[in-house]
Amino acid sequence: LVGSEMCIRDSRDAMDKFKAQRKAGELTEDDQKNLEEEVQKLTDKFVKEIDATCARKNQEIMEV
Repeated sequence: LVGSEMCIRDSRDAMDKFKAQRKAGELTEDDQKNLEEEVQKLTDKFVKEIDATCARKNQEIMEV
């Protein structure tokens, strides 16, 4: 789980980098929004997978 949390934090770092690149003129506003949306979709997908894995593991523990 700790590794998973680190990956989610990395996605937040990516968002900050996109904002900095936009501010520096390296990205257009549309590019920034598209990248942020893609990162958010991936983050949401992996959070769901992490939650499902945790639920499965909790269920396994309760059965023992």
